[in-house]
Amino acid sequence: MIRPAPAVAVPLVLVPTLGLAQGGFSPDAWVWLGALAAWGAALAVVLSDDAGALRSAWPWLGCAVALLAWTLGSTLWSAHVAQSVLETRRTLCYVAVLLALVALARRSAVGAIVVATHVAITSLILSALLRYLFGAHHATEFSGYLLSDPLGYANAVGIIAAFGILLGLGIGSRMDSRRGRAGAAATLPPLALALELTSSHATWLALAVGLGAALLLDEAPFRVLRILFAIAAPSILLVLLGRRSGFSELATPRIDGWLLALATAGCMLVAAAIAGRRLGVPRTTPRRPPVWVLVAATAVGVGIAAALVVVNGVTSEPRASYYRVAWHDEYVPHPLFGSGAGTFALYWARSGHVASRGGALDVHSLYLETLAELGPLGLVLLLATLLYPLRAAFAYRRVPYVPAAASAYVAFLVHAGLDWDWEMPVVVVAALSCAAAVVSGAIPRARPLSTRLRAVVLIMAVALAGFAMAGVRSHTEPAAQRGLKKEAPQTRGLRSFTSVEKGYGLP
Repeated sequence: MIRPAPAVAVPLVLVPTLGLAQGGFSPDAWVWLGALAAWGAALAVVLSDDAGALRSAWPWLGCAVALLAWTLGSTLWSAHVAQSVLETRRTLCYVAVLLALVALARRSAVGAIVVATHVAITSLILSALLRYLFGAHHATEFSGYLLSDPLGYANAVGIIAAFGILLGLGIGSRMDSRRGRAGAAATLPPLALALELTSSHATWLALAVGLGAALLLDEAPFRVLRILFAIAAPSILLVLLGRRSGFSELATPRIDGWLLALATAGCMLVAAAIAGRRLGVPRTTPRRPPVWVLVAATAVGVGIAAALVVVNGVTSEPRASYYRVAWHDEYVPHPLFGSGAGTFALYWARSGHVASRGGALDVHSLYLETLAELGPLGLVLLLATLLYPLRAAFAYRRVPYVPAAASAYVAFLVHAGLDWDWEMPVVVVAALSCAAAVVSGAIPRARPLSTRLRAVVLIMAVALAGFAMAGVRSHTEPAAQRGLKKEAPQTRGLRSFTSVEKGYGLP
């Protein structure tokens, strides 16, 4: 049984809204994102006596606050103070979202958060897919014909779709009702098609790792495999049809958008029919296979996905140049404290690669970028913040829906090491929602909210909201170097692209 929880408001409200606001990339979005999240946290402690996950997950929140403080502190030695201030503003939003999720979380409400996040993701991706198939088919300078709107970045659409696939598999494997299983299964083929139309090779790797995590964590992985097999044929057929259509590559696709949409609807019906009627869920829990079998199967799947990633050039140029500049030009000269948050664009502009590789604001690896900009301590604080939920994932993996939430979160951790997910709030908010679902499984019995804890959360919420709204006057991201080219035509409206051209769609 899925119990309601106030935390579902976070993904249901923020994921679609941020998605329609170009993923929340623009600093303009950070004002209302931080304020809304902090307001939600304040309401949680004012209107309820339930402490949520504030008592059990306070180390998680503490690590995030420490990361925010260190990011702000980097302005003292930053190579570009204005950029570091902007990076601090974005990190502040994530802390506010985390505070809201922790304050609004409730015991035994993991399923509600998972389902809400899946619904939010599916609605966003389906609307993007419909617009893509029925709208004007034109290429952008960097994304070409890939599915990138409304987020503005194809790889971000891809990883969001992967979250939806992993959550849908988990929901379908746990639902008792046929309608529930059928509904979850029906969402998977269009999500797989959306992923294919983004040509996001690194996302396939993240999806493979996430699926492996789901199988390793779930006490009855055969339930996940049953749903996977139910949707495999219609999903693979739709993916192959999408690839054959040339929709993401050609000005004039081989298959019309209407036909592709009809095929999508048909595959959805087939997946729903198979999952809802023919397979079902066994009354008894199947015996868990030996761990070595799951590990071997996962290793094979991840290895195949990794090979595809290498073959398709995800680790080749321009990423190789990003990594070299971040390491040799940015980190090596500043091994203790880094060069300051958000300063990679400055070193990239000075490297001389802009003319041949194009502009870039980010390293395309969250972990290397954090090391280069915030030093070893910054990387430790980031890893502590990101990895904390995994502790609950292992300890409470028998709690329904925890493996599903953990699998999507693991996919985020993998993909963040290969792309600039941290700069797309819609991706981070969706991932944090999955992490909050995992942490909710570790909440002990309900305990009343103490006056002291209530006061602390209120002070934090007011402070975060105040600083978020204080950024309303800062609409643009300062140029990393005067005289650099302004934003490309398709990035107009993304005001934070005023320094260099962003490498949208780069492999």
